[in-house]
Amino acid sequence: MDKQSLYNKLRSVEQMAATSKLGRFLKSPKRYVSAIAYREFVYKRNKREKSVSCTPFFGGEMEVLLPSSTDIYLTGGKSHASEINLARWMISSLKQGDVYLDVGAHYGYFSLLASALLGSDGRVLSFEAAPKTYAVLKGNLANKAGIKDFNYIVSDTEENLTFYEFPNLYSEYNTLDIEQYKGQEWIKDNPPREVNLQSVVLDKIIEAEGVIPRLIKIDVEGAEFRVLKGLKKNLETNGPDIVMEFLSSDRGNEEHLKAEAFLISLGYSPYSILDTGALKSINTVQDYMTQAGLDSDNIVFRK
Repeated sequence: MDKQSLYNKLRSVEQMAATSKLGRFLKSPKRYVSAIAYREFVYKRNKREKSVSCTPFFGGEMEVLLPSSTDIYLTGGKSHASEINLARWMISSLKQGDVYLDVGAHYGYFSLLASALLGSDGRVLSFEAAPKTYAVLKGNLANKAGIKDFNYIVSDTEENLTFYEFPNLYSEYNTLDIEQYKGQEWIKDNPPREVNLQSVVLDKIIEAEGVIPRLIKIDVEGAEFRVLKGLKKNLETNGPDIVMEFLSSDRGNEEHLKAEAFLISLGYSPYSILDTGALKSINTVQDYMTQAGLDSDNIVFRK
């Protein structure tokens, strides 16, 4: 699919995300009713996820679990404005033959988008620690040329670590750092299970795979600084673009601030992603988010 077609289809995701509940219902009544009824009546009672198949805006089939990925199921894409902007920027910046690393890939939405953009000569390395989430990711990436998945924690050390995996609705909060959620209301009724997992270091993985990353997306709920410390060699020598989900100060962004300072010390500068997909230079991420009134956003760091 050519890039203009991808832009047009992503625009449809954006329009569907912005429409009313009635608009979503009228677009696909059966799908809308089944997804919302499952979330509001079934999942609230038994906390069990439901596997469904959907078609993302860039084509192909993708398995997701409801209710966590209701937006992809109903709109064909991740529908938060920051995620739409990230997808638009990826379409504009990634080229065939590039190498993309997805650290905290969840069900593989951005890994699959990157694969569609990179073509048969490109490479995608996709990392997901949470066992239940990884099982879905592995199925979504199976038999896709140029993609390799890894069921590890990504950190700055190689060791066994405790990882916290939440029930499905909060699966995008799976984390190494449980302290950041202490005191929040939702965690009382949705406690995580603890799993022991092996961690890996990106510099070693990159060397073993023989690749030079063009873009690395990091979405690891508070472990960003650890990931970057394990990537220092590549940051210094190859200078890949880095995109990270960044939180506001009232959501606990201490590790994000450390990550930002670390990248700046290595010659990187932060950029926001405009709704056109273009990048805009910013002074500091925290000042930008405060001025824009954002509680989260995807920030690009570029040398």
